Amino acid sequence: MSRYLSFDRKLFTVTLGLLAFGLVMIYSSSAVLALTRKGDPGYFFKHQLVWAIIGVIALFCTQRIPYTQWGRRKYVLGLMSLEVMLLLLALASPSINGSHRWIKLGPMTLQPSETAKLVVVILGAFLLNKRVEEKREWTKALVPLGAYVGFVAVLILVQPDLGTVVILGAIMVSLLLVAGLPWKWLGGMILIGAVAVSVLAVSSPYRRQRLMTFMNPEADVRHEGFQAQQSLIAVGSGGLVGKWVGGSSQKLLFLPEPHTDFIYAMIGEELGLVGNLLVLGCFLFFGYLGLKAVRGAPDLFGALLAMGIVSWVVLQALVHIMVTLTLLPTKGLPLPLLSYGGSNLVVTLAGIGILLNVSEHE
Repeated sequence: MSRYLSFDRKLFTVTLGLLAFGLVMIYSSSAVLALTRKGDPGYFFKHQLVWAIIGVIALFCTQRIPYTQWGRRKYVLGLMSLEVMLLLLALASPSINGSHRWIKLGPMTLQPSETAKLVVVILGAFLLNKRVEEKREWTKALVPLGAYVGFVAVLILVQPDLGTVVILGAIMVSLLLVAGLPWKWLGGMILIGAVAVSVLAVSSPYRRQRLMTFMNPEADVRHEGFQAQQSLIAVGSGGLVGKWVGGSSQKLLFLPEPHTDFIYAMIGEELGLVGNLLVLGCFLFFGYLGLKAVRGAPDLFGALLAMGIVSWVVLQALVHIMVTLTLLPTKGLPLPLLSYGGSNLVVTLAGIGILLNVSEHE
């Protein structure tokens, strides 16, 4: 029998600490850009602060909902249907920067590909738990799960957004690992996924160009390799302790989108190697605490929910960091809890609320 405990206060503290630090860095990294584009140096900070308040409310709400409620069939089906509707609506919406990823909601925007991560976690936990409870064959869980995730992935690829699809694949692998999928099956699925991503990377002209730039970033530092080079300049110029908050020169319209896709580079420039390592350490500590919740979960459904959320947050953070350091091709994935972006922030905090609820049980 499980015992009811207080939620993991260390996990809660790390989450709020990263959130608060992200707000500081967003203001520091975006002030010049916001003044140039919007005439208000605090424009992006104010918007992110509103989303942060909404996100914290979402965290407290999901933290108070017993995690077992997310395993009710009607809720799972409702979330699945709503997600597909939002993705289709995004594709039908006007293009923003050449992509159909957002739905305009007055002055705000909603990015359905962000909510897809949480929906896939809940659906995967539901189906894989049912397989164990009802002693079903693996195919009876994998076929509907693969069909839905595959359909959602296609809709996200059309936007286009390969990075989110990769994160969805990583979430799936983590869920199947906890569910006990035989290694030969899991290895085969990982191999198929890797081949599919490789084909997608070289089949699209702009993705192929990004891959070529990654392999030889010095070949065209004024155009295709510009972002990667400016990111490395930002990180390298920070040295050990950085130029301190507000001292960045790369944010003076040199590094594109310093408050979103390259905020980790801004941290490196302003707080140096020490700041970068502290942020990385916080995400690794988050992962450690999350895995404690996975191990302590009283049932498989709770363990699956916790594992899906932990892998989503930590792996996305690692991908963002590796892109910033040019260890991976340039891809616009936000750094969870730190990068500017309302949809990512609110959905991430809602997911962490579910993780905190799982941590209340042992």
